Amino acid sequence: MSQIPITFNSHEEPAATSTFLDELDMGGTVPAGQVVTNMTLKSLLAMLRLLLDSTGIVKVETPHLSWKIFIYGGSIAMIEEKNEFLPTLLRKFKIQKIRASDQVELTKKQNNSYQLYQLISQIFEQDPESTRQALKEVLFENLLALYLENTFSFVWQPAPTNTHFTLPIWQFSVLEDAATRGVQQWKKFSYVNHPYQTVQLLDEDHTIAHVPLFAKVTKGAHRISEIADHFKQHVSRTALKLDKLAENRTVAILPLQARSLVPEESNLPLTNDEIEIPRVLIVDDSPVLLKQFGELLKSWGYKINLVSEAANATQKILEYKPSIVFMDINMPEINGFDLIKQIRRQSNLSSIPLVLVTAENNMANNFRAKWAHCRFLAKPRTSAETQEFREQLRALLRELAPLPTDPIV
Repeated sequence: MSQIPITFNSHEEPAATSTFLDELDMGGTVPAGQVVTNMTLKSLLAMLRLLLDSTGIVKVETPHLSWKIFIYGGSIAMIEEKNEFLPTLLRKFKIQKIRASDQVELTKKQNNSYQLYQLISQIFEQDPESTRQALKEVLFENLLALYLENTFSFVWQPAPTNTHFTLPIWQFSVLEDAATRGVQQWKKFSYVNHPYQTVQLLDEDHTIAHVPLFAKVTKGAHRISEIADHFKQHVSRTALKLDKLAENRTVAILPLQARSLVPEESNLPLTNDEIEIPRVLIVDDSPVLLKQFGELLKSWGYKINLVSEAANATQKILEYKPSIVFMDINMPEINGFDLIKQIRRQSNLSSIPLVLVTAENNMANNFRAKWAHCRFLAKPRTSAETQEFREQLRALLRELAPLPTDPIV
């Protein structure tokens, strides 16, 4: 049976939601497999309430994240975040000192949600208090993350008949109250916006950078929620500390990555604009800069290609077909301005956006960049300039090579 998405117009959402929910109340059930898009948090929660007497999985997607919400026993029993649920659960189990053999068994069931729930149910029966605490923390963090999103899609999938598990259950109203209080706290942060943001250390000479564990988890690859687990802290307490460090320019809080949308993995009809991620090519003779610059752009959701030999850059551009090219000026094989001329001689590269990124921030280079119809970015020379550089870079990318989730500039 083909799936027909029901779309709520964001400008008329309250009325549209009310009409649709009234229809569901009259029918008695939420249609299985029917896609609802452009939902607000309020309308999503209303849909979940309608399902509390049922058992099954709600697939929820946002521009950044994808979850499976397991409805069971009149409430939400589990929230699985795609690709991250098991790693998160295993960290919590380790903190709670749940048997390692049980943790190994979990990894074998990751492709089948109901088999996974059955195994978690068995672990809960053996060690109820520790398992309850671990599941509670996972559930809260996922619920907080969901509440901090804005736009949702929704698909309901009822469970097979006679589905039965022994799992801890929290009243839905209690979960709502806890998530609402959490969001109110997170809205007060200046730099931290979401528990799944990652953190990049900026001031490597700062005293806190010499703490080995802190240095390890602030390289742009660990989420705030994961950092909290490393320090065995509540995620909101860790977020508060990181927000203060970001204010002092000790760390940068990186934005959420756009979710990679693959048509066969999604229940939603996707357009070309939704699945095309901009490609970025970076040319620089410094391996360190290439790695740092590349990791930053990758963390934002871009596809990247790194070129260390400038003489090969033009051919690489022709092959890779990037949306934008960043390059240094002073390179041993070819000067950046000469490389620009070489690129522009190619008829199909005459209009590709080019950006010069150099530590030589002077009027001459700025003028030559404008004359060559290029943009110009000054490399940060101190840790204090790093955040400003990131902001300028992000604004430039939103203008010249925006991600599908970026607002129109």
